[in-house]
Amino acid sequence: MRVLLVTYWELTQMGGIWTYVKQLADRLMALGVEVDIMGTNGAKNEVYIRNLNRSFSKDKVWPMLQAKLNPTDLPQFTADSLVAYYELNRYAFEMGAAYLGVDHYDVIHAQDPVAAVAMRRILNRNTPMVTSYHGALAREAFYDAQNSNAKLTLPEYLQSKRGRYFLSLEERSAEQSQLILVSSHWIKSTLTDLHVPESKFRIIPYAVDIPAYRAQAAVKFRQRKTAGKKVIAFTGRLEHIKGVHILVKALSSLKKNRSDWVCWIAGEGNLMEDLRSLANDLGVGADIVFWGKLDNIPSFLRHADIYVQPSLQDTQPFSVTEAQLAGLPVIVSGTAGMPEMVQPEHTGWVVPPQDVEALSALLNALLQDDATRAKVGAAAKAWAEQHRSLEEMGLRTLHVYQEAIQLGGQRI
Repeated sequence: MRVLLVTYWELTQMGGIWTYVKQLADRLMALGVEVDIMGTNGAKNEVYIRNLNRSFSKDKVWPMLQAKLNPTDLPQFTADSLVAYYELNRYAFEMGAAYLGVDHYDVIHAQDPVAAVAMRRILNRNTPMVTSYHGALAREAFYDAQNSNAKLTLPEYLQSKRGRYFLSLEERSAEQSQLILVSSHWIKSTLTDLHVPESKFRIIPYAVDIPAYRAQAAVKFRQRKTAGKKVIAFTGRLEHIKGVHILVKALSSLKKNRSDWVCWIAGEGNLMEDLRSLANDLGVGADIVFWGKLDNIPSFLRHADIYVQPSLQDTQPFSVTEAQLAGLPVIVSGTAGMPEMVQPEHTGWVVPPQDVEALSALLNALLQDDATRAKVGAAAKAWAEQHRSLEEMGLRTLHVYQEAIQLGGQRI
């Protein structure tokens, strides 16, 4: 069997999609599947097949696309700059994928709605397609918009031109896929709201290569934590939807009660400098270490005492599972798929989303209760090791491919 794992997005080392794709590819190849990985390289503005070192520069077609999709001929299309940007890039992505070739695969496994729509448009035969929904595209776009307009509501956004555009991508990709992979009941619910049939869904939670994780964790981290200070940790992209600004505000409130802590934040993103400025403005700049990109998160987490995932929306972040495997008590926002990852007060805690004071109060309670932190952290580790097996995820995904092939002759 030959499988193409394809995403419209960039494949970066800090991204959850890359973690999923890399681990799934390794596991499938161990099961005898031939796997290629296609994505976008933003730095070079190219579509490429990562493992084959083959690429297509979008610069070759960009002038032609801009000439065809111009404000004079298509005023409604170009009126919204974000929609026009997505469409121009989608067309360029399609051309790149068509040039690199996609018709010789037995299964296309798209990792996002944009890639799914693009693949179906260029396939010359009815190749079975499975689509993974790692997030809710329209809702993620809403949170980005809300960062600029705090009064904006989700219903308002979903009725806007941009909201309807992103919803249409989700609807089209679901309609054009034989089967749909989701990691949580929450992400499934966002698609059933779009009238996607129940029969299309297969729920397979994300997993981690546990032996590889343990090997990385055994490597010594480059810095020890400060004596007398407990470490509150976060890892991930520094973007608005990850809610790191909520964590910074909670730490400012926490500092009014105690100072026996330091916060370590690992990750890159377009809000790095904004978060530094916020921390300084709130008086906790000296209490937060921004590590930037780290190549070994398991080693980093060995020095932590508490892990916080304050996201505004997140399906099932790998960072939470990695923290659980490190034996850390985890705190997650009570939104999207995150509450499905913990058993409250047994393997972690759930706090109301964007509730600064609730997060601060919980951190304060945990910092002064060593026994509870140790007990919950141990339970979280045992649960993750039992329920997040990469072997099981790979085998179940292969079965989905086989099922999609059986359905392949049916009209979509």
